[in-house]
Amino acid sequence: MSKNLLRTLGEETIYSAKGHFKSSDLRRIQVKSTIWICALLSVMGIFIEDVTSGKWISGLGFFGTMALLMWNEGDEKSYRENHKECGEEYLSLHKKIREAYLLKSTTDEEIKKLSTKVRTLDSQKSKPDIPFLARKWAQVAIKKYNETNNWFVK
Repeated sequence: MSKNLLRTLGEETIYSAKGHFKSSDLRRIQVKSTIWICALLSVMGIFIEDVTSGKWISGLGFFGTMALLMWNEGDEKSYRENHKECGEEYLSLHKKIREAYLLKSTTDEEIKKLSTKVRTLDSQKSKPDIPFLARKWAQVAIKKYNETNNWFVK
């Protein structure tokens, strides 16, 4: 019974950790892609022969860059750091759960404490949500590409 609970907790924590890390990666890719697209639009606007169209395309690139700068201010400024921090917390807890699973002397009381820690971490109000795309990316990384030690499956 207790080994099954540890496997379940291990699976939950690794998916959460990976999801938070992938959320951070996704935001980094999103920001870089937006910057490059806006820069490309601005440069394209210079070389378009129709002056009016060129100005509109360059303006679109400029306003896209301004929108990105405004979007990254405030709460979005620490988005990646919040996901990394939360992912590290889940990963640390996952390693403790794995250690408890592999040790023969783990008591039911220690397992209950680990379960309580997982519930506490899951219910934190300040914890950022994992976007759908990052969640799916994490699932593929774990199941298909074995980016983690999937000891909980055994």
